Amino acid sequence: MDYRIHLNFATAAVVVIIAAFASFLTSTVVAARAYVERGAQVSRGDQTIIVKGSTRKRIRSDRAVWRIIVYGEAPELTEAFSILDSGVSKVQTFLQERGFTQPQIGLGSIDTTTHYIRDKKIAQTRQVESYLLDRTIFVTTEDVDRVQQAAGEVTQLIEAGIRVVSCMPEYHYKYLADLKIELMSAASADARLRAEKIAQAAGCRIAEVRSARMGVLQITQPYSTDVSDYGIHDTSTIDKDVTAVVSVTFQIEAN
Repeated sequence: MDYRIHLNFATAAVVVIIAAFASFLTSTVVAARAYVERGAQVSRGDQTIIVKGSTRKRIRSDRAVWRIIVYGEAPELTEAFSILDSGVSKVQTFLQERGFTQPQIGLGSIDTTTHYIRDKKIAQTRQVESYLLDRTIFVTTEDVDRVQQAAGEVTQLIEAGIRVVSCMPEYHYKYLADLKIELMSAASADARLRAEKIAQAAGCRIAEVRSARMGVLQITQPYSTDVSDYGIHDTSTIDKDVTAVVSVTFQIEAN
């Protein structure tokens, strides 16, 4: 009787151990399969391609800023001012004769520089040699062609005995903010087209956009290939080329 009881206990223990092992084995297989499937989904979700798209547009400046500096120098301050004032009046007349209106012509303040006589040791003395006065005339207008033409004729003032320096006119475009949005859209479309061709060659297809980043605008002279990490903003020409580059990250999926 005792023998049968011990035998039944031993048999039950073996059955329990086998059942526990089978359960553990089944749980391990299910967990491993779930892990593998999850890993496969993450892998498929992380398949992306980064493509750069670009576009270029020719624009025409719609505003010009032109600075003309007039000088007057003489041993006496009043005489220097008289020379300066005469020069400023002649420059204003020059501009008005070329069609610039009074609101387009602005006057800056008068700057004064005192030059002192130097002795034989090239040391500066307290004796005044001359006074140099200068005044800047600003021309601001949307008539960029008129500025370009007048700037080429400013040598006539020098020939007339006026001490004048004509700075290079600056040509600007007022609607850069709107243009940037337009170019970003065009560059993004170019990036998608490039990505689709690459994915098609690899047997995949383009899905959603993960991210997009626009670089700085390159505003250069026409046909220029200059590029800068900080962007280029050329103001020396009326006509300009504006180039935009966009880096777009696309998710790709198998066909």
